[in-house]
This record gives sequence, structure tokens and C-alpha cells, in this order.
Amino acid sequence: MNIINFLRNAFAGRKLATVGFIWLCFILLAAIFAPLIAPFDPLEIDPVGRLAEPGLPNLFGTDHFGRDTFSRAIYGARMTVIIGVGSVVVALVCGGLIGMLSAYFTRLGHFLMRGVDVLMAFPALLMALVLITLLERSVFNTILVIGIVYATTTARILYGMTLKLKGEVFVDAAVCSGAGHSSILFRHILPNLVSPLLVQASFIFAFAQLQAAALDFLGLGLPPEVPSWGNMLSEERIYVTRAPWLLIYPGLLIVLSVFSMNLVGDALRDSIDPRFKDDIAGV
Repeated sequence: MNIINFLRNAFAGRKLATVGFIWLCFILLAAIFAPLIAPFDPLEIDPVGRLAEPGLPNLFGTDHFGRDTFSRAIYGARMTVIIGVGSVVVALVCGGLIGMLSAYFTRLGHFLMRGVDVLMAFPALLMALVLITLLERSVFNTILVIGIVYATTTARILYGMTLKLKGEVFVDAAVCSGAGHSSILFRHILPNLVSPLLVQASFIFAFAQLQAAALDFLGLGLPPEVPSWGNMLSEERIYVTRAPWLLIYPGLLIVLSVFSMNLVGDALRDSIDPRFKDDIAGV
């Protein structure tokens, strides 16, 4: 199915999901054009103007260092997109390969999927905390940890889907025609998983924002000098009574982004191939 037509059908008659999709487009544009949109340098310190209330020229006020909160929020959108997309890529590539190979090669699957089951027994945040403590704080490590956490769910879902496709007639025809294992997996099975993978990617993107914000809030995610919504919450939580807007704005951005991504994911899931609805219903 053409992806554009798939998206058009998914959002047809779903106004709330469409609004969520538009909001995510704004976040993406803010991330791409952050240097042009942000009125100030997000790292510029102004001790005289610290904890200024929202207004002009600081739309969201300033933090305890006098940094413009609006500019930091715009650059935080960039980190949101980078971490979300990076986590999706890691989760889909690692989890997808494990799931597909486990379903196609049954003996290998017995070992791989038992390992996946063990990892899925741990809560996502706990697993992320364990992994991040073994690494230093950086954007790459945050992406890697979150991607690994959600690769387990992806592997389990792709395992079930690949098992179904493995028994389809077109796979039997490919085997009879002499196609190799790699050809069957990547030329015949994988194209039929594009739509379910798109749905899974939307949910991973949303959950990645929550995990990244939680790690930042606990001081284990991105370095403190990197503008991110989670770091903004972590740094300004002690000023919740004196300057509540410092927590309201980044918190609201996280909530709106995650909620919008969930709406988009629900719309995509409802329009997915009926063969796979049961497999992704619990995502």
C-alpha cells in the first residue's frame, strides 16, 4: 500500500488525530529551523534577568540563569526529534531483525525469543536506568538505551507477524522458485511489514519522549548543558512555587507531544491491515 494513501485513509474523519499530526509537524519544523525561530541563544546567561516572568522579549520567561525559556524550548524540540527518531531506528532495526530471524529460523528463535522474554520482564524505566548507568551521559547513549528498551517489544510483535506471513502462499511460491533466505525475508516478507512497522514506530516515538524526560529528570539522561524539555524540568523543579511557568511550559510540551503521537498511532493502528490488528493491539 502506498504510504501517502495509507496516511490519508488513516486520518480520514479523525479530527483529533489530524490536529495531533499537525502539532507534530510544528514540532518537526521547530526542530529543523530552531536557529531561525529561537530569538536568543539557549545557552546565553543573563544574571540580571533571571526568573523573569513570561512576556516580551522573553515569551516563556527566563530560568534561574537568565536563559530564555522559549529559546530553550525550541531547541528542546530538536532534541525531542533526534532522540525520538534515533530510538525508533535502533528499536526497529534491532528488534525487527531479531523478530524476523527468530520467526523464520525456528531453532534460532527459541534462544533469541527467550532472551527477549527475560528482558521484557523488567519495567522499561528500570531497564533504561540499568543500561544508562553503565554508560556516560550523551545524546547517542540515550538514544541507544531507549532504542534497546523498546527493541524487545518490537521483536515480539515482528515475531508474530513474520510467523503469519511465513505461512502465506506467496512465501511458498518464492521457496519453490528457488529464492534464498535473504531474498524471502527482505524482498517478500519485509515489504508486507511496512505498515505495521509504521504504527510501531509512532508508539516508540511517543514512549521515547517519556523515557528521555524521565532519565533527564533523574539526572541520568542528556548532559545538563544540552537544552531539552526533561533537563528544563529537572533544573527548575526547585522553583515550582516561585516561578511555576518554568515547569508548566516544558511539561505541557511533553504532554502535548506524547498525546499527539498516541493519537496518530491509534489512527494508524485502526487502519492497519486486518491480519495484523490483533498483533499490535496491545502496543
